[in-house]
Amino acid sequence: MREDSFFHTTRGRIAEALLRKPGLTATELSAGLGLTPNAVRQHLARLGRDGLVTEAAERRGRTKPSLAYSLTRDGEQLFPQRYNTLLNTVLREIKNDDGPGRVTELFRKIGRRTARKHADRFDGKDARGRVEALAGLLREQGVVADFQASPDGSFVLREHNCPFRDTVATNSEICGMVHALMEEVLPGKPEHTTSIARGDALCEFRLPARN
Repeated sequence: MREDSFFHTTRGRIAEALLRKPGLTATELSAGLGLTPNAVRQHLARLGRDGLVTEAAERRGRTKPSLAYSLTRDGEQLFPQRYNTLLNTVLREIKNDDGPGRVTELFRKIGRRTARKHADRFDGKDARGRVEALAGLLREQGVVADFQASPDGSFVLREHNCPFRDTVATNSEICGMVHALMEEVLPGKPEHTTSIARGDALCEFRLPARN
């Protein structure tokens, strides 16, 4: 989500207009914003370069096709999302009813299920291949992940962000999901040395040297 000041700019107003009514042309946007169509197109071009707006040619009536603009998924993410609040609420209710152990097992079960779903990525691979495949799988899930091999054959895997950053601070049980995944697909149990849930800048896992 962008800072509130963005929504007071012309590009922010254009984004809000497209959220309310996708598929507007530059001329239609200009009428609502009090700008010329050319001025609106300049802002749309900037939003397009930032990956926030997409365009498509549409024929309306008998006129020649016009470019209609809509927000991309990233563009929609400019606006406040309540997913973390909802997730926190759901987890709090589960803890109240069944205790924190139920939440831990829930996320560990998700991790084990993910491992089974992608088992073919790891089958027949040595330790390095498995760590590399895991880093790739995490990146597909929106995690900026990389790894480093040590001379003794061990590895360090790093997650530089957490999709649940706003939730793990009060619900560290979520980390059980990646813990269970690693335990299923890696040859040895990883050591979680730094943790975003504990306030560290990144999550770091030390993986023992084994084939």
